[in-house]
Amino acid sequence: MNAHSKAAQPAHPLAVESLQPDSTAANANPAALPSAQRDPSPQHASALQSLLRERFEDILDPEKPKAPDPREAAASLRAPSNIKPRLIKSALGLALVAAVGWMPAQRLFQVSSVEAVINARLVTVRSPIDGIVGGGANPLQVGDTVSPGGSLLAIRNERIDRTAINAATDALQRAKDDRGALMIELDGQKKLQRDLQARIGQFRSNRVRLIDAQIREADARLTSALAIVSRAEVNLQRHTTLTGQGYMATSAVDDARRDMDVAQAAANEARARKAALLVEANALRDGHFFGDSYNDEPQSAHRLDEVNQSLSTLNGQIALQDQRIASAYAALQRAQEAFSIASEANLASPVNGQLWEILTAPGEQVVQGQDLARLLDCDEAIVTAAVSESVYNGLTLGMPATFTFSEGGAALPGKVVQLSGVSPASSNFAIMPAALTKESYRVAIAVQGASKDGACAVGRTGRVVFQKPTL
Repeated sequence: MNAHSKAAQPAHPLAVESLQPDSTAANANPAALPSAQRDPSPQHASALQSLLRERFEDILDPEKPKAPDPREAAASLRAPSNIKPRLIKSALGLALVAAVGWMPAQRLFQVSSVEAVINARLVTVRSPIDGIVGGGANPLQVGDTVSPGGSLLAIRNERIDRTAINAATDALQRAKDDRGALMIELDGQKKLQRDLQARIGQFRSNRVRLIDAQIREADARLTSALAIVSRAEVNLQRHTTLTGQGYMATSAVDDARRDMDVAQAAANEARARKAALLVEANALRDGHFFGDSYNDEPQSAHRLDEVNQSLSTLNGQIALQDQRIASAYAALQRAQEAFSIASEANLASPVNGQLWEILTAPGEQVVQGQDLARLLDCDEAIVTAAVSESVYNGLTLGMPATFTFSEGGAALPGKVVQLSGVSPASSNFAIMPAALTKESYRVAIAVQGASKDGACAVGRTGRVVFQKPTL
């Protein structure tokens, strides 16, 4: 090996390893090598050795002090002026990290759910009658909004039995016919009553006139009897005086006294006759009849009494028929209402919500009690949430809570309305609580304001935070 080759050999093995990549690169691109490497002639060996020493001086002689770098010296001179901006940047970075990390850290101190979803109660509409589902001009579709009282479906039953209506109609007609017959009989009895009353009135008036005439006759007889009594008294006094003077015999006085007693008796008879006639006259004026020497009424009066009793009986029977007619009308009305209910049914929505499911179609034959549709009750949103056992054990009914949608937004207020735990929850929810699988303990929260524009937000997920009430 010649002196030039020894001079070209590096003095440290790391120099060779560091040179090999450059040699490889030189082989790939010869034009990139320095002139000493492109031309390995002896005159360039010293130049190559000087270049290697300059490049690897710190490796070949690590104890030799390095020359100061002008760029590092300039940077050290500018360092005092860059301390303040670096401190500001560091403070802003720490504040940003604290702000971003506070929200996750805050959740560590909140009692919240693991999984929560907006739910709603299902209202099942069933068929009240047997019949065929009718198709309207604008049938409802799944997802349509419904309001309380809004029409859902119509069912018609053309095979409904009319026996009850026919029976009630027949009973009503019979009651009317019986009443009509009673009214005809009543009219006849009233006519007979009027005739009898006319005859009795005529008889009474004639009888009153007769009694008045007899009373006048009795007055005349009484007047005559009183005159005879007065004459007999005068004769008795005269005969008594003459007998005392001796002009007449004692028998004459006796005859005069007899005549006076007879006249007095005739006057008394006339008075009694007049009193009897006055009694009969007063009885006639009061509506009673008295015959000669007996108390009786004419045959017309007896017949009138019978007619009056018959009229009273007929009026009672007619009143009874009126009650039967009223009852028959009520029975017919009930039968017609029952027929109307059983023959046609227009189903209306009982809640404000959305049509969740339709279980029938126009033209389908349905039976009473069959499920026809299911509606979402959107008046009050229910959030079903899954919580851990430790959280569940700290919850109570009525505890306040808030719900926040997964996409963000304001926290909606609510309260705990059901604690089902691991037991099966209510089955009338649109989304079964069993679908929440992250935790096995489940609760239901009534939330206000979860429905938007009258539509249920069923299925939207979020997070529930439970707030323990302050004492």
